[in-house]
Amino acid sequence: MIIQFFSDTWLLWILLSIGGLLWWRGRDNQYFHYVFNRYWLALATLLLVSGIVFSLMEVLPGDCAEKYIAYKNTQGETITQADIQAERVRMGLDKSLPERWGRWVTNLTLRGDLGFSCAKRQSVNLALGDRFWMSFMFCMAGLLFAYLIAVPFGIFSAFTINKPWKDKNPQHSQVEQWIGTVMLSGQKVLDLLLRVISYLGLALPNFLLALTIILLYVFAGEPMPTGLFSDQWASVPWFGPNGFEMEKLYDFLGHIWLPIFVIGWSATALQLQTVRALVVDESSKLYVDAARARGVDGVALWAGYPVRHSISPLFNSIGFDFQRVFNDLPIVAVVIGLTDSAALLIEALSMTNDQELAAGILFLVALVVISMNFITDVVLAAIDPRVRKSVLGS
Repeated sequence: MIIQFFSDTWLLWILLSIGGLLWWRGRDNQYFHYVFNRYWLALATLLLVSGIVFSLMEVLPGDCAEKYIAYKNTQGETITQADIQAERVRMGLDKSLPERWGRWVTNLTLRGDLGFSCAKRQSVNLALGDRFWMSFMFCMAGLLFAYLIAVPFGIFSAFTINKPWKDKNPQHSQVEQWIGTVMLSGQKVLDLLLRVISYLGLALPNFLLALTIILLYVFAGEPMPTGLFSDQWASVPWFGPNGFEMEKLYDFLGHIWLPIFVIGWSATALQLQTVRALVVDESSKLYVDAARARGVDGVALWAGYPVRHSISPLFNSIGFDFQRVFNDLPIVAVVIGLTDSAALLIEALSMTNDQELAAGILFLVALVVISMNFITDVVLAAIDPRVRKSVLGS
């Protein structure tokens, strides 16, 4: 009986254990006291988000009982209004909105149960399966792609913003000035190209970019890289009679680059502009001038001062960047032919009207965003003296 009770309420005990441990460490430690406060603030935010998401989904017309009865009706059964009302009572849909939300939150908090999918006729957890983790992987890979490009090129763009096109240093010889002019001009041209690319990334919708790439494959007479696998390898297991199927891995890599590139496209453009603006702003501050007056110059000056102090705001925005990338993923998933949770969200909202499935997906996205913000706040308070001083007062 006791084992069954703990197995039915496992998530609640994990949350309480983490909170209790943080409270215990925070009694005489200011940092852990801050982490404890941020932890419960994150949980309260999740509770508020769950109420908002659940209420918005209830605005959609129809309910699970009508959908379930409609499915039975398609199987040749004669359904009356009394049958619909009995089904509504059985599912608890005759209760008020606060009662149904309380039951949904209770099941979610105790054991991570996201509810029942009317369209799939199974629990939301089973309907999602690995699809949410697939979406999570797409978004994180897209963000990694964006940061790997945006951070170095954004720093480069900020480094060259005030540089001239020509080398006019009188201490250089004519040959040195000519070589310097070629290098400076090349840097300025590259900076202009980066700006054009970033503007295109902000102006060109992701789904249009996906369609353009697919059309290019069609015009070239090549197989379209849609979905996760080609038809030849979709049903082939990863491990065959001869061991691991490397050909399936190559086929997977030949398809997976497209969603990562497409959803990372606009994120790269935005982060490129953000990094450039942050570094330019930091480079104009007095502490950078003071370091330059002490003889610090070149890469040492930029890496040790403006670049170093520009990373914290970028790190703190990972959660919001994830949400922005996920917002672009549903329509991209439909265009490319993916079957992840983003495509399932589009299906639940526009085709099957499956409120609890849509609410579960939206809640999981909010959970990831809030968790990332919590982690970044905690890490920055530990490693950045400026943040530690502002939040801890020491």
